[in-house]
Amino acid sequence: MITMSSLRFVQIAFIAVFAELSSSLINAQDSSSTELVHALKNGDARSVAAAIAALPNNSINGKEIVGQLTLLLNDERTCKEHLMGRETVRERAWFRMLDLQPTSVQAILTQVASLESTRARGLVFEVIAHIGKVDHNAFSQILDYCHDDDVFVRSRAVSALNSVGDDSSTTVEQFGKLLTDSDPMVRSTVLDALEKRHEHLSVLIPAIIELLDDDSVIYIAISNHAARPEKLRGHAARLLAKIGPDAVKALPKLKALTEATNATNVRVWAATAICKITDPPPPVTLQLLGDLLLVDMDREFVQNDAPKAIAELGKMAAPLLEHLERAKKHSAAQIRWGLVDAFFALDPPSAVRRVLPMMDDKEELVAETVITAFSSRGISERVVIDAYIRALGNHDGSFDQPASSAVDALANLGAAARLALPALERLSLEPDISDSLRKDVTLALARIR
Repeated sequence: MITMSSLRFVQIAFIAVFAELSSSLINAQDSSSTELVHALKNGDARSVAAAIAALPNNSINGKEIVGQLTLLLNDERTCKEHLMGRETVRERAWFRMLDLQPTSVQAILTQVASLESTRARGLVFEVIAHIGKVDHNAFSQILDYCHDDDVFVRSRAVSALNSVGDDSSTTVEQFGKLLTDSDPMVRSTVLDALEKRHEHLSVLIPAIIELLDDDSVIYIAISNHAARPEKLRGHAARLLAKIGPDAVKALPKLKALTEATNATNVRVWAATAICKITDPPPPVTLQLLGDLLLVDMDREFVQNDAPKAIAELGKMAAPLLEHLERAKKHSAAQIRWGLVDAFFALDPPSAVRRVLPMMDDKEELVAETVITAFSSRGISERVVIDAYIRALGNHDGSFDQPASSAVDALANLGAAARLALPALERLSLEPDISDSLRKDVTLALARIR
């Protein structure tokens, strides 16, 4: 017969064994972590880079490892030579840090003061911008760097602040103060943060309207074009479009910005803001948006946000459907792939019919955008599956596109894509496809079956 005292003895013994096992496990983990940190600290550039690549996913978020990765942003030693340049330990560490979890933000911030260059500090804030989530402590720690003497550090710190900040009035007020920064790039980054909080900006509307007078140039990403740079006032107009009717006092300045003397994207977003603020949208302004969409039809490279702007208007821009149809022949692939979301936003019932022919576009990114749009909406119509099957034969593009996207889309449909099984089986047997595509086809076949 089992007595209470014997049960108690068993419980105590179990706890003791569990504690011993836990202690052993913790010690083993500590030892493993110490070895990993040692590998990151010692050796030549190639060995440190190899240690970064070898970091196991289940250990990378350890406090010591995160701290050492952050310190490696100081390391500019070359770990690999390329035809077009070199790769540094700093770059390897930065890319690996993009895999960190939000829980690592505090460990990163403890090392910022130990970073030796403005470049390193800016890069660490790019990591936080990528991985961060709402964290009041991190917000207050990062805020000081938003006033750094270096513009790169300030702009990247604002981006990180955007990532860890909430939507409270206090947070919005802090971003509002940063709108007066001396550098237009920083002001633009603040506008990015405010777009994320556009439903809470009533107190900042006058300051945003003032930025419509700001003719500063912003050089970022695709906008870095010497002949037709991005304008800060266009970014401000884009934010006012998101704010909508509450920004009614901006209408006089917005109407002035639609004049032909302004840059295309300034006119696009000013017109979009007018349409969002005014109910119903003025037909003349809608017509202007349609005309701006078709500007420079024969140019292969343009700076024109009209497709995105029209998509943001949604069904109120339905009168522009024929303009979208005409834009399918635009020389700029950037315009053509932007039409896909616009068709779905303006008239969902006809979108599949209108977008389907774009699967045969000469530019793989356009076809890929169409496939992504169909797949994200779970569309399983026979004509769409037939289009996926045709795309399986085109795997000569970058990263096996558009066939790779079609394989993923068919896999996501599962049993609904059984019609594609023979075509997938034939593709799996082709000798010239990449190992990556072959693996994806195998997985797709398994999911569909």
